Amino acid sequence: MAITKVSSKYQIVISKSVRRSLGISPGMDIHIEVVDGERAVLLNKNIDVVKALRGLGKEVWRNLGGGDAYLKQERAAWDK
Repeated sequence: MAITKVSSKYQIVISKSVRRSLGISPGMDIHIEVVDGERAVLLNKNIDVVKALRGLGKEVWRNLGGGDAYLKQERAAWDK
């Protein structure tokens, strides 16, 4: 994990290893997507954002017992 500081102008430096991995070059536009209140994801603008974010948060559904179990639980709550 690369660590960087935010400047007084709210600028950050993206480490060399991250730039190489994402193929980021000077002047390139990138997407920054907020995942939750504590995380954000940098995405190369040339990729499909929907495909890149697909599957994010799988651990949430696993913790709830899976999507089907969660839906059954919610539907059961409607009948009460």
